[in-house]
Amino acid sequence: MPVDRTRRFTLPGIQDLNKDQDEALALPLEGQHLIIGGPGTGKSVVALLRARRLAENQQTYRTLVYNHLLNHSNQHLFGGGQAFSAMTWDAWFRRICQHFLQEVPMLEPEYPGGYQPIDWETVLDQVQQLDNTGDHSQRYLLIDEGQDMPPAFYQVLVHLGFENFYVVADQNQQIHPDKCSSRQDIENALGIGQGNTLELKTNYRNTLPIAKLAQHFYPADPASPRPELPDPKPAATSPELWKYGTTGQPSLNEIVDRVLHLSDRFPSKLIGIITPDNQVREEFHSKFSRASPTLDNDKPPIQTFKSGNQEPLDFGKGGIMIINAQSCKGLEFDIVILADIDRHKPKQNTYALKSRFYVMVARGREQVILLRTGNTCPVVEALLPTDSTILVRKE
Repeated sequence: MPVDRTRRFTLPGIQDLNKDQDEALALPLEGQHLIIGGPGTGKSVVALLRARRLAENQQTYRTLVYNHLLNHSNQHLFGGGQAFSAMTWDAWFRRICQHFLQEVPMLEPEYPGGYQPIDWETVLDQVQQLDNTGDHSQRYLLIDEGQDMPPAFYQVLVHLGFENFYVVADQNQQIHPDKCSSRQDIENALGIGQGNTLELKTNYRNTLPIAKLAQHFYPADPASPRPELPDPKPAATSPELWKYGTTGQPSLNEIVDRVLHLSDRFPSKLIGIITPDNQVREEFHSKFSRASPTLDNDKPPIQTFKSGNQEPLDFGKGGIMIINAQSCKGLEFDIVILADIDRHKPKQNTYALKSRFYVMVARGREQVILLRTGNTCPVVEALLPTDSTILVRKE
């Protein structure tokens, strides 16, 4: 039976902002600004509201995001009133290199036919030799998840004459700490003086049980403040750990049916299934696509995203979205399921693994479920809380 899956997923009004968010939004259009805050504190919301204000005032700007999925989500939040000027930072920067340097200096890919990283040392050297960089078509740059761009990214843009930066970031959510920018890297590159960076601390996304689980994985880098725990809400669901595929446990097919029935009960909620890698993502997408349990409503839409896919995903309707961990930055879902948690890497870098779980758990608004098979990884197990008030083990 057809059902309305319209999801409540919109930007808050200006009147709904707290004092810190209002202060961040009211910063002058000109100059260099850095907004620091943990998951759910409204960094991206403030950046989008600022972009909307620039668009309404017919100012030329560009919003830069880490990945395509965050761009899809932001496009929906921004609304259709004005055109949203946004790109992934990597694609935009390569255009900039083509414009100023005629080509993009690149390193060799890690494997034949793979992604070719930008040769930042060569780019910076060539840019420093330019005599005149001229005017820029995008006068204002708004940068989301700014911690995931390398320091040279900011240094090059300053050398090219870009002047107006609005960066939102969280050092505790770095994807690759050795390739990312610290708070100090950004402040130094943009010339932001000590005490001029704004901090957002109030968590508006997670329920208290989810926030407590996220804080268990908090990397505790003091460069970003620990988000304050939200107030308790009635009937908030505790995060759970489900085990499947072993004797006495449900099979993966039974888990798939259980999640489909969950989506059927709450058709306007978006369930995000976050996988360790593309192999697991494809396995789960295949299972969910082929499953045909008896439901009260039509089968919920099953969406997935893989690199090179230009088709935007729909964040405005309920259903199931299956993505890998690299793509989940900045997103939020009503329900989050972390698939096959013991297959996450890098296991040799506990800090990076802890940061990844911190990011993934914090995507959930109402419910978080962790899935594992019988192949338990000791490194992952050591990271999980043993306190049943933080994580309920349904094993």
